[in-house]
Amino acid sequence: MSERRTEIAVALVPLALAALTVLLVTSPRISPAILNEQLQLLINATGTLVAVAVAALAWVNFRASGDPATLLRGSAFLVLAALNGLLVLASAIGVERAFGLAIEAPGQLAAWATLVALGVAAGLFVLAAVATLRSWRADRWPAALVLGLPGILVSAFVVGAATVQSRLPALMDRGGLAILRDHPLEPLMGAAGRFQVGSQAIIGVAFLLAAALRYAVFRESRRGADAFLAIGLVIAAFSQVLFAVHPGTYGSLVTAGDLLRLAFYAVVLVALAAETSRDVRDLRAANIELVRLRDADMARATAEERARLAREIHDGMSQELWLARLKQGRLLEEPDLPDGARSLAVEVSGAIEAALAEARQAIVALRPSDGASFAEVVERHVAEFSEHFGIPTECSCDPVDERIGPTAQAELLRIIQEALANAAKHADATLVRVRMEADAEGVRLSVADNGRGFEPGTTSSTGYGLRSMRERAEAIGAALSVESEPQGGTRVVALLPAGAPR
Repeated sequence: MSERRTEIAVALVPLALAALTVLLVTSPRISPAILNEQLQLLINATGTLVAVAVAALAWVNFRASGDPATLLRGSAFLVLAALNGLLVLASAIGVERAFGLAIEAPGQLAAWATLVALGVAAGLFVLAAVATLRSWRADRWPAALVLGLPGILVSAFVVGAATVQSRLPALMDRGGLAILRDHPLEPLMGAAGRFQVGSQAIIGVAFLLAAALRYAVFRESRRGADAFLAIGLVIAAFSQVLFAVHPGTYGSLVTAGDLLRLAFYAVVLVALAAETSRDVRDLRAANIELVRLRDADMARATAEERARLAREIHDGMSQELWLARLKQGRLLEEPDLPDGARSLAVEVSGAIEAALAEARQAIVALRPSDGASFAEVVERHVAEFSEHFGIPTECSCDPVDERIGPTAQAELLRIIQEALANAAKHADATLVRVRMEADAEGVRLSVADNGRGFEPGTTSSTGYGLRSMRERAEAIGAALSVESEPQGGTRVVALLPAGAPR
């Protein structure tokens, strides 16, 4: 339900219930009650089950969140469960007369039981809303005691009062009890007694206060469960009004107030479903956020580690190689160097140059960004390869930075480097084409040359270089294929599907 519709419902429900109450009280053609033992039992049993379920869920939520409002609401529902459960139990074991519940012999205990139980429940609902609005904390609350003690005390009061029914103060006038016994379908109106009507009215006002406070909570939280609970508490308030006019606790008597009680529990179930749905959505969103944070943290840690390794290579191995290159250059300048030694020194110089090139490639792979997009890094690297080896190249790259993460970028760059190195060392290629395309299927990388190629399945096709490329592709969830034929060139293709780990 949208927020606007929820606000309209919260405004219209009290008006509709007020009109219904006036109609039931003033119209002589509408009977406010029926005699139906099974329906009365069903209402009380439903109330018991719903109240116990809501209280159990409130306890679970409190253990997870520590929210005192949840604990107080659970306590209120346990009080309602205690009252309904006692009514069901008395009917099931046939002791309604002993508790003054029999319609043929109505007593004061039923009125006192509902007064105490509903009064305590209404007070707890008010405290729960205040706890939310005032941001109470329950760090040192005896949680189990707060949850269960009110229900236990209400049950003890009802059982204890049953033993002294004859000495209970008169909550209802004797005339009202006589009307219930002789004409149970007629409303009591003024015959119920001022104390009965006044006490029920006070409880009704307490439920309305709890509803207003719960609606204030809804205005802050915008949680549908709070709005539904506010509506339910309004229904409970009007059920108290009807209960004052026509008490429905006795025997098989089912009044309009009982039907409103049933409506209250139905709305509570809707609120429970709304809260569960909201919690599931929040949990799903939290899981998505955790995955995002984990990936971001992993990417950050990976980038930091790669940057550290790049610095180590640049400041360590690269410097040593530059020093070796410098000394090797001085060695070649020696005029008295024998031809054999000079030839060997030239080979060593070439090896040092190749090692320096590999070091530069490693640094670029470990630090692929430096403010540039991945496509720019690839184009720059391909250009350096062309300049270093003198092999013409063509490079076309789509923007893919938002589709693949740092780890995938680094591995794809190393695949490009390995494919280019193979083209330079083994293929005798005169042209290399590098393409990176992004579409609905994912990111497709291809490195093709016009070199001499090879026969797939031969020893050269299973060498370390190709195995390394396949391992890198598998590490990021990509599929790598190599297409080649003798004198037909070689084409390395890596497909990183959409949705692969970033």
